[in-house]
Amino acid sequence: MNKITLLSLILIISGFAMFFLSAISGNGGMALFIIFPVFYSTGWLGALGFILIFFGFILLFIAPFFAPSNYAIPERSEEYAVDKEPSEKKVEKHYGGVILIGPIPIVFGSDKNYALLSILGAILMLIALAFVFFLIYG
Repeated sequence: MNKITLLSLILIISGFAMFFLSAISGNGGMALFIIFPVFYSTGWLGALGFILIFFGFILLFIAPFFAPSNYAIPERSEEYAVDKEPSEKKVEKHYGGVILIGPIPIVFGSDKNYALLSILGAILMLIALAFVFFLIYG
């Protein structure tokens, strides 16, 4: 992870922390518009949170353009000779994820373990969402 990506993630997390502080102080709130969560604020903490998240996403978008290139063309050597057989290394890739459509999680995974890990992540996200709504609407 390069420094620009790390900075953008720090900005985004800081922005959400500002939203949270704004909600705790009573200057902000959260609502649902159809299925999309919407945050609103009347104070400077909410505005600062929006600005931090905005610049964090811009940095996250431009970070790959400043990353060092790992795709340099190697010099020709004996290991790249045509008469040698290429080594067949099969790398298994595993993945899992959760898509939240409103309060309904859609869980997927490449195998059982990653699907179960994604279910655990979905449960934690729903608990966090319920906790935030409880703090706001208490």
